[in-house]
Amino acid sequence: MLYYLLAQVNKLVKKEVTELQHAISEIDTLKQLPVVSRRYIKLIDNYLAPYQLNSSLYYYILKLHDFGDLPQEKLVQLTGVNASNVTRAIQKLMDNQYILRKENPEDRRGYLLSLTEEGGKMYQVILAALQKANEAFLAPLTPEEQRSFIAAVNKLSE
Repeated sequence: MLYYLLAQVNKLVKKEVTELQHAISEIDTLKQLPVVSRRYIKLIDNYLAPYQLNSSLYYYILKLHDFGDLPQEKLVQLTGVNASNVTRAIQKLMDNQYILRKENPEDRRGYLLSLTEEGGKMYQVILAALQKANEAFLAPLTPEEQRSFIAAVNKLSE
């Protein structure tokens, strides 16, 4: 009888340990998300480097292209990035002559940010670089896995 009880306890303990190991494995998998994100960012950075752009700068060019001239405060709202980080990014883009600052006719105290001619040309370059980065990033996955991955990321980011 004692042997039977010990066997049952052992079986329950093994089941609990297996379930715990599975849960830990899922947590460890989630810890890989920053690694995956860094890999993607590195790809974007590599494709944009020849243009003195990176993953933290290109987004402003896209927004100014899509929305037209904007006050800097509006870029802060659109990007959700800290205002001081936006200021530094805008300064780099101005130094590279992709963006210029001009007086805001509706508010003389403020300025509007606008794409230069060179900044406007960068829009298509950025889209092509993002396409190449996406293709390289997703290349290890089958087409079905790519669709599932994108669907899962979209669902998790809702």
